[in-house]
Amino acid sequence: MLRTVRSKTAAIILIASIITFYSPHYLSAQKVGKGNLIGFVFEKDGTTPVEGAVVKLKNVSTGAVYESSKSDKLGILKTEGIEEGLYIVGISTKEGNFNVGNLIGIKADETAKVSFAMKPEGQEEEKAPKTKPGGLAKFFLSPVGIAIIIAASSAIIYGVVKLSEKEPEASPFRR
Repeated sequence: MLRTVRSKTAAIILIASIITFYSPHYLSAQKVGKGNLIGFVFEKDGTTPVEGAVVKLKNVSTGAVYESSKSDKLGILKTEGIEEGLYIVGISTKEGNFNVGNLIGIKADETAKVSFAMKPEGQEEEKAPKTKPGGLAKFFLSPVGIAIIIAASSAIIYGVVKLSEKEPEASPFRR
């Protein structure tokens, strides 16, 4: 009788410990987390907030599209319940549609915070004027610098060729 009580108790403890051990992994494997996005929309100058803008997110891998609420007077908008992934971003306003040049990553159970400055579709960003090279770059672009580069390259090639040459095989029949 005592033996059956011990075996039943041992079996119950064993089953309870297995359930306790595996239950967190089982529950977390079935949980699908969603992320959020909070953003600020500004005019091209980067300081003037845009009211009434809507941000659209398109998942790169699944093609799912999410749309934010309209931005308020401060340019603040929010999107909730976004599945984890990389997204292409577009902004719609009264003035038209605008593209964002970067991808945005959304992680499950986290809130991404971003700021957008609008740029019209197809318009290239302004590039800084090119400056003339200075210092070491200026030296290596001069005729003397180019001659040094050619001489150094020739010496390296000569060394590689000499190192790759095979020495004649030692043989008792050769003199």
